[in-house]
Amino acid sequence: MKYLPVLFFFCMVLAVKAKPLTLEVVSEHWPPFIVQDADDTFGISGIVTKNIKAILDPANIDYTISIYPWARSYHLAITKPNVLIYSLYKTKQRAPYFEWFCPIHKKTPVNVYKLKKNQTNIATLPPLKEAIIGVLRDDNSHNYMLNKGFITGDNLIVSANEEINIQRLLKGKIDAIIQSRESLIFRLRATDFTIDDFDVGYQLHQDMNTEHCMALSKTSSPEMISAVRAAFNFWRSQQSLNSD
Repeated sequence: MKYLPVLFFFCMVLAVKAKPLTLEVVSEHWPPFIVQDADDTFGISGIVTKNIKAILDPANIDYTISIYPWARSYHLAITKPNVLIYSLYKTKQRAPYFEWFCPIHKKTPVNVYKLKKNQTNIATLPPLKEAIIGVLRDDNSHNYMLNKGFITGDNLIVSANEEINIQRLLKGKIDAIIQSRESLIFRLRATDFTIDDFDVGYQLHQDMNTEHCMALSKTSSPEMISAVRAAFNFWRSQQSLNSD
């Protein structure tokens, strides 16, 4: 029985070959999970991108991966058919807009961070409302803070990318940023700072699943939805076989 997903997948591949499908894949630069090489020598890579390619490559789907600011990628994914977006968390608000494929990577905690020399209390939400926090425009953490009563332009300063937030923090223009530990360590390589210069505080999204997902626009063709679902299920079955 455990080989049925494999047989089903190859049946889907044959069906796809009879009718070529073109898929637009969009994401953001979120190292080390999704990495856009600065000089394009290595293209788009990263821990999660590797999984995306492992899912789609055997499916004989023609696809391209493009990196944009998160707000643009998300807009494309909810307004255009046959667009796949990764990585994102499956939330109650987002759930109706996509066909979901979870997980493609394990849970990733996201916390508030500050420089140790900054005296701001970042342990809980009430004192954080007295701080100035850099957030990424329209991402899940931005929306989370808005839902907790934070205000854009007051205690939230919005940027198009996280590198801007980090530079603002290092220059003392804001008090804190919201990052995963892995991503902060990666991004600090381009600075004179290390993770040891930072304090970690409040953890966001404690009441939700923070597994990485990929999601297909709801208006995608039935053929595309079936092909991507078959490819994802095949990949998941291979993960299970390899872990046995």
